[in-house]
Amino acid sequence: MTTDSINARERHRRARPVATPTHKFQVGVIVAYRPNPSGERGHFRVTRQLPDGGQGLQHRIRSERDGQERVVVEAALERAG
Repeated sequence: MTTDSINARERHRRARPVATPTHKFQVGVIVAYRPNPSGERGHFRVTRQLPDGGQGLQHRIRSERDGQERVVVEAALERAG
């Protein structure tokens, strides 16, 4: 065995696992979402959890009022209450 392969194996052994982020909202939960700062906050149901799209974890949500669906980043949502 070469020194390089031994060093690579040792580096792999010392590597720490990276924590995978988890979604804050489960499918079926009602959340509040405001499309823009001056807009009215609406209530939406989470229909699907989506992976990180580059800006954070995403959710597909459906409006409780008119059924319109959209994809939003999790940071833009809050629990309805």
